[in-house]
Amino acid sequence: MRKISDEKLWALGLPLMQSRVYVAALELGQAGLQALSRKSGVNRSTIYTFIDELKARGYLYETRRGKRKLYNAASPVHVMETARARMNTLESLLPELEALNNASMKKPRVRYYEGMQGIKEVYLDMINDAQDIVSYEDLQHLKEGLPKVIYDRIPAERAANNVRLFAISRDTPTARQFCKQDKELKRQTKFITNEEFKTEIKIYGHKIALINLRGLTPFCVLIENQHLADTMRMLWKQLWDRL
Repeated sequence: MRKISDEKLWALGLPLMQSRVYVAALELGQAGLQALSRKSGVNRSTIYTFIDELKARGYLYETRRGKRKLYNAASPVHVMETARARMNTLESLLPELEALNNASMKKPRVRYYEGMQGIKEVYLDMINDAQDIVSYEDLQHLKEGLPKVIYDRIPAERAANNVRLFAISRDTPTARQFCKQDKELKRQTKFITNEEFKTEIKIYGHKIALINLRGLTPFCVLIENQHLADTMRMLWKQLWDRL
């Protein structure tokens, strides 16, 4: 059977390991944890930590054969219908949620994302926000610190969604090579000769993303406040205009 790529598995709305277990259950029909572990490549003890969540969210059903627990996957059609129902409910709640969000916009909101999955969520948020992005970037460190699936795919997805990016980039051979794609990736780049950037900074809408790929665990601090974003954008433009 053809393997489903990890990129496509994100559409299930689950963390990658949970998605792999769900797909393994689909292939096996009915299986215990040991078989699910072998098929999915996810450690059995790790599956224990989220199997109840998969059941609660309707991706798996538990049955018993004597004392043994077995698991069946919900049909893909059922998963899609559940997702549609959730989206319909969310759509009906949108006016109330937006009202709450607007009421809190005057207060800065700070969120912390840890690990590569968290970093990817922030990049996808930039795309979904659908506004121009201004950036301080060090493409050498981005290439070294990001998985290839993020480094290669996120810029293409951003361009496909017509989100423009304006980057002040540290001048390196890697940056010069990457920026040959600027036109097709809907980018504009200006180079700065500087020491290594310790943190990537992206400003979009009312948000500021501070992304650190150094150390054992990458992380992002996302600050949401219109006044702070406007000030950071103004300072960025002062440098952009001088380059």
